[in-house]
Amino acid sequence: MSSEATQGQTDVQYGQLHPAETPELLAKKRVEFEEELKTLPTKERKSFEQAQEKCPELLTDDFKLMFLRSEVFNADLAAKRYAHYWDERIETFGP
Repeated sequence: MSSEATQGQTDVQYGQLHPAETPELLAKKRVEFEEELKTLPTKERKSFEQAQEKCPELLTDDFKLMFLRSEVFNADLAAKRYAHYWDERIETFGP
């Protein structure tokens, strides 16, 4: 598994190659993450858009970074995981 994000990788953890988290990498991947969110189908965006309206203080860059890290900085997968998180959270706790 080699990608731009794993160049300059750090130790293998949990069978994953983790990139060195430089400010440049974080900035680039945050932008990619936001772009991927915009490309999700409307149905998948509904819950996190609702969260943006009702509790924007919860949608911080650090919170989104957790999703990027969990997907080893694959913005596409991180955006899908993030959207699914908000679907589940709203289903569990309500709007």
